Parts: sequence; C-alpha cells; structure tokens
Amino acid sequence: MVELLKIGFIFFAIIILTFMKVNLWISLLGTTFLVGLLFHLPVAKIGMDLVSATLDEKTLLLIAALFTILFFSNLLKETGRMNKILEGFRYILKDMRVVVALLPAMIGLMPLVGGALVSAPMVVEGSDQLKLSPERRTFINYWFRHVWEYILPTYPALILAATLVGVPVRKLGWVNFPLTPVAILSGAMIGFWGISNSKEGGEVSQRTSVWELLTNLLPLIFALVLVIGFKVELAYAFGLTILGMILFNRIDPRTILKALKGSLSIELLLTVVTVMGFKKVLESSQAILTISTFLSSSGVPFRLIAIFVPLIVGVMTGMTIAPIAIGFPILIPLFQNDPDFLNYMMLAFASGIAGDLLSPFHLCLVLTKDYFHAEWKGIFRLLWVPVASLLGVALLMTYVR
Repeated sequence: MVELLKIGFIFFAIIILTFMKVNLWISLLGTTFLVGLLFHLPVAKIGMDLVSATLDEKTLLLIAALFTILFFSNLLKETGRMNKILEGFRYILKDMRVVVALLPAMIGLMPLVGGALVSAPMVVEGSDQLKLSPERRTFINYWFRHVWEYILPTYPALILAATLVGVPVRKLGWVNFPLTPVAILSGAMIGFWGISNSKEGGEVSQRTSVWELLTNLLPLIFALVLVIGFKVELAYAFGLTILGMILFNRIDPRTILKALKGSLSIELLLTVVTVMGFKKVLESSQAILTISTFLSSSGVPFRLIAIFVPLIVGVMTGMTIAPIAIGFPILIPLFQNDPDFLNYMMLAFASGIAGDLLSPFHLCLVLTKDYFHAEWKGIFRLLWVPVASLLGVALLMTYVR
C-alpha cells in the first residue's frame, strides 16, 4: 500500500506541475529523480539510466524523426507549398462545407504547434457564406485540425506511443485507423448539422489547380509511401524527401536556413529525452511492477484503467504527448502479456487524445476560441458528442477484434 501511495504521489506531482504550466520535460526530469529516490535508487544509478536512455538507438531515431518531420513541415510553409495546396482545394471542391472542413484538415497533415490558428483565417470566408456561429466555426476549425493524429506518422504522440509500445509506427497507425473515419464523420455530423449546402468552385482554372495540387502534394505522398509502403524509418524517409525537395525545386539557402531554424525545438528534444529517461528509471525502480500488480488484482476493469489514466492526464495538461509520456509507462506493463495488448493501447491512445481535445488548456482550442470570439459553453456543447463517439468506438474495438 505504501508503494502504491508513492506511485500516486509521483503521478499527481507530474499533473500538478504541468497544470502550473511547468514545461513537461522539467516536470518529468524532476519526477524521474523523485521516482528513483522514493524507490531507493542511488543518484548515480538514476543518472546512468538517463544517459543510457538518451543514447539508446530508439531514442536517437525518435529525435531524428521528429526533427526531419518539423523541417519538412517548415519547408512546405516557407516555400509557399502549403498555401498552394489549400488554394488548390478551394478551386476543386464545390461544396463549401467540405472546403471549410478540409482547410484545417490539410493544415492538420503537418504537426504545427497551434496549427488551428493557421487555418482559422482561411475558413472565415466559407464560414461567412454558411452563416456559422462563432462556436461552430471554432469547433469545425479545431476538430478537423486533429482528425489525423491517430494514424499519421507525422505526429510526435503516435511516434512516441509506437516507440514505447515497441511496434512500428505504421502498425500502431493501422490499429488506430478506424478512429479517423469516426472523427471525420462525427465532426461533420455535429459541425454541419442543419447547415444548408453552399457551393463555390473554380471554372477556367480548375484543371490547372488539380495539377498544381498534385504537384505540391507529391513530397508528402512520397514520404508516406516510403514509410507505410516500403517500411522505411521515418527519419530516413523524410530526410530523403527533404533532400529531393531542395534539389528538384532549387530551394535557396536562405529559405532552407529559415525552415531549419524553425525546426530546432530544444524543448521537444528535452521532452523526448526525459520521457525515455523517465521510462527507464521507472523500470529500474520496479515502481511499474508495483502499480501493475495492484491494478491487476484490484478488480478494476482493465478497460476503465486504459480509459481514465490517459484521459485525466490529457484534460489536465492539454498536450497530446503528455498522456503518452505519463500514462503509457504505467499502462504497458499491465497489458503487455494480454493477447489484446495493442487494442488496449489503441483505447489508451484514443482516451489520451480525447482528454487533450476536451482540455481548456489545449493551445489550438484557446487560440481558435479567441480568434472567433466564441463562448466556452457553446464549444463544449459541440465537442462532447464527437469525443464520446471516439471513446465509444475505441472501447467497442477492444471487444470485437
């Protein structure tokens, strides 16, 4: 019982620190030492675990993958390709409801911090035509920005989850795959309920726009084909794609440097390192074994554990990566010998994102709400049904697979 109280103290210490807006890596670093000391690990052993976790091949590949993806995203932005992709869809699609939903979804293909604010100005014209309320504009822009997080190997949370679980990113993405159609359908149902059809499309320039759209999408398609079709490591796939973009498009050094500068996130690097170090020290301390043993013998249904641990972390932090970083090291030992292990991890992943999407601390939600001058009550009235749909389908999938 004493050991369990220690785990509970550690768990809530992370949440409280994050709630106080302490950077996740600082919270994890502090609680990593707290774990070691509470479970009687020498300080030298804690330090050695942190170093070995940092230099581990999985950690280095994870850091390289995140860097190349951010570099790729910034190159698309700095070269104007992102805007051309969005404008291409404006010309081709005739139903303005589809356009309004697709614009944030296209931005969502890349893991841009606060990306919902990037697409917000783009949906203003269409949402004006559809006469959408500020709350509905906020919901549509926010929700469709995040529909790909379950499956695309461009998102740090999915990459980190796959690394912790010990499976390729593409495999976890396939397990999660049904969640994206559910997110799209439930978002469309709630976002456009009672909204009349409105059309806008290109005429003379439509064929040209289709060609330009395909041309600008080609780098992303190429990278995803390498990862999903040919099982190339993320870092290598996006590295090759970046090299091809620079050579074939003759991108000037100034643009490359600007994109490179925007991709060097020390905070993300430190978060990855401390997550892997936190996991390593948890393993060394036998703390995970303690909580796993208690939960497995407590009679609490495994599915409820898989739902509520990441859900609470997601709501409290407003960060997609936090439920994975904090919850997965606790959940994995509990489920890893179960035949339905990946299904439980899919449920935990969906629950973490659900909590993040409901969090009033989520940067995209805060920025979009302020941009459209929406009210919290109206936003959450729209949000809860799609979130519940996601959790319901994820829970159902653990029974039927």
